[in-house]
Amino acid sequence: MKDKMKIHTLLKLLIVVSSGTGVFLSIYYANFSLTTLTYFTNQSNLLIFILYIFYLFIKKYKEPYITILYQGVLAIILTGVVYHLMLRPYIDPETFELNFWVDLLVHTITPILVIVERIIYGTKGILRTSHPLKWLAFPLFYYLFVLVYGFLGGYYHQGTEHQSKYPYFFLNIQEEGFFYFSLVLVLILMIGYLMVLFNRMIFFINHKKRGKYGIV
Repeated sequence: MKDKMKIHTLLKLLIVVSSGTGVFLSIYYANFSLTTLTYFTNQSNLLIFILYIFYLFIKKYKEPYITILYQGVLAIILTGVVYHLMLRPYIDPETFELNFWVDLLVHTITPILVIVERIIYGTKGILRTSHPLKWLAFPLFYYLFVLVYGFLGGYYHQGTEHQSKYPYFFLNIQEEGFFYFSLVLVLILMIGYLMVLFNRMIFFINHKKRGKYGIV
């Protein structure tokens, strides 16, 4: 039991280091400009960084932390999925090489570590069907943030040919239409309900195994 707790603590530390380093390097390569924190990728990694620092010091958790924790989990999974499926194919190879370690940490390593940690150590049967709707809060808040940021004169990808008031093309509803935006919303809900389903499924499997061997 103690060894399992030590491994869990180590995994949580790895998540803190991975997410924290990714965000720091993003700021560093942007000449310490905090505008890099206006991207969903860095905000989701920063959220995971804060949540898992807190998680290092608590053994049991309850609402509202459950909803907030899994909001972070969904956000970081969304970051990885959207990047690899919708954004990575369009990134210039030279730009990708310059930001290789940052991209690897914030889009791949941290999401994988979080998924592994939740599968192995997450409390089973804890999620409810109402959770995915609640988890829309952070992505929708981010969209409002982008609109306000643009309204106040902020730009993304400054100094490049892709300079825009929108960090990701699917948020630009005026030019791209509502299809891609709605597709991302559907993707968020799909990920959320898959998380709930998996969480419950593992709970029932474990419960049946314990009953079969007389543990319960």
